[in-house]
Amino acid sequence: MRGYPAGVSENLCYTDAYARSVDGVVVEVDADAHAVLLDRTVFYPGGGGQPADIGRLVSPAGGSWRVIGAKKRGEDIWHTVAENEELPAIDTQVTAEIDWERRHRLMRTHSALHVLCGVVWRDHRASVTGGNMEPLSGRMDFEFETMSGELVGEI
Repeated sequence: MRGYPAGVSENLCYTDAYARSVDGVVVEVDADAHAVLLDRTVFYPGGGGQPADIGRLVSPAGGSWRVIGAKKRGEDIWHTVAENEELPAIDTQVTAEIDWERRHRLMRTHSALHVLCGVVWRDHRASVTGGNMEPLSGRMDFEFETMSGELVGEI
């Protein structure tokens, strides 16, 4: 049973994209998903083609856990902990730290893909139909009637 209201997680990534860490407390543990919920986080849960953040949780008492992903469930952001590590207990104080180099590269890639989409729409009225990104690389799918090497070179 939940000991806190749904949506209690405060996620600073939505108000400060440059926040790299925040202190928080483990408020719930999901052993089946090997994940924990914190009252505060900076982890982006993924979306819009951008992958979720990775990083770690560090306890002032000396514990450390690798976070291999984050997922949004309702309004909550759950932190997936590496399978070979024990989960921190409820009420454990931690500092949630993202892999900043990776996040910053994803942010730059995300922005570049928005620029690409804008140029393709402006010049060719082609809509985006899909895409994917990794740090400093990405793929966008556009709805063109025909595709040619000349068009690719122009874009």
